[in-house]
Amino acid sequence: MVRNIINIVMVEISVILPVYNSEKYLKECLDSLVNQTFDDIEVLCINDGSDDGSLEILKEYQKSDSRIVVVDQVNMGVAKTRNKALGMVSGNYVYFMDSDDVLDSNAFKKLYNNLKSNDSDFCIMKVMFVNGEETYKFPAFDLDKEFSGVNFNKFTFTYKDVKSHVLNDLFAPWLKMYKREFLMSSDDFTFPDIKSYSDAPFHVKTFLKAKKISFVPEYLYYYKENDDSLVHSSSNTVNFFTLSDIIEDYLVENNYFDEFKEEFYTFQTSKLVYYMGFTDSVQYYTKAKGILTDLSKNFLKESSLPDKKDLDKADIIIDSDNLKEAKLALELYDCKRRVKSMEESKNWKVTKPLRRFTSSLK
Repeated sequence: MVRNIINIVMVEISVILPVYNSEKYLKECLDSLVNQTFDDIEVLCINDGSDDGSLEILKEYQKSDSRIVVVDQVNMGVAKTRNKALGMVSGNYVYFMDSDDVLDSNAFKKLYNNLKSNDSDFCIMKVMFVNGEETYKFPAFDLDKEFSGVNFNKFTFTYKDVKSHVLNDLFAPWLKMYKREFLMSSDDFTFPDIKSYSDAPFHVKTFLKAKKISFVPEYLYYYKENDDSLVHSSSNTVNFFTLSDIIEDYLVENNYFDEFKEEFYTFQTSKLVYYMGFTDSVQYYTKAKGILTDLSKNFLKESSLPDKKDLDKADIIIDSDNLKEAKLALELYDCKRRVKSMEESKNWKVTKPLRRFTSSLK
C-alpha cells in the first residue's frame, strides 16, 4: 500500500527537527536553519517532552520567524517523532536535522539545486565532525573519489553502483535530502520503533528502492560528537541485535540477501566489535562472541571486505574468556595502534605526546 499525500504543498523544503533536552546547542542549530541562503522552508520543531529550556527556546524563535512550527508532545522517542512529522510536512523535499548539529549556510541551496537538476529521489552530502575545538572531515560517502571527474549536477546512480555504502557507511538521515514524493511512495519508509539505531533500516530501505540518487561533494553538515549519545550508551548496545534482525529480515523478504551477504556480515562484524567498547552487558558480550565465532568459521577468513582492524578485534573477542578480559585486550590493541600511528606520523603536533614520553625515559 502506498501512502496518500494529503498535505497541500506550501514550501519547497520541509525540515524535521526532533528536540529533546537540547538547550545547550539548540540556538546554534536553529540559527543555521533560519539563516539558510535558500529560504523557502518550513521547520517542524517537535519538542519531544524536553524537561530543560528547549521548548522556551523554540517558542522564542517561532515568534520571530513564521517558518518555524513548534509542536509540543510527551516523550515518544526520535523514531516515532520523525514518523509523526513525516505526516505533517508540506514541502516538495524533506530534510531531517539533529538538534545539536549545524548546517553550512548554503547547504539547502546546493542540495535543492542538485535534486532539481538531477530529478533524484534523494541527494547525499559530506560531513564534518566536531569534537570540542577540533573539526575534521569524516570519511563517509567519499563518492567524489569513486566517481572522479563527473559533473554531480548532471549525474545520478543507484545502490548497484555503490554497494558498500548501503550497509557500511553512515546511516544518518541528516546526510541526505529526500524528495517527498519518493518518501510517500512506500510504507517501508518509516523509522522502526526501537530505542536507538532506527535510522539504519530507513537508510537501507531508501537506498535500495531509490531509482536515482545524487551527490553534492561538499562538507555541508557539522556533526557534534557527543559521548552521551544513545549510540554510545551501554544499556542500548543490546539493541544492535534487534537492528541486525530488522535489516536481515528485510533483505531476505525482499530478495536482496544473497546479493548483500558479504556486506551484511561485514556490517555485523564491524558493529559488534565497535559496540563492545561501550558495553557493560554480559548478555551483549556472550551473544556477540557467539555471532563472531560463527562468522569466523564461515565468512571472515574468506572475505576481503572486512577491515583488518575489525578482523583483529573479532579474534580478540573470540579468544577472550569474559567481558572484562575482552575490553582490556581491545583497549590495549587500540593503544598500540595509536602509538604506532604517532611513530609513523610526520606531523610535529601529533608526535608531541610520544616525544615527551620518550624524553621522560631518558
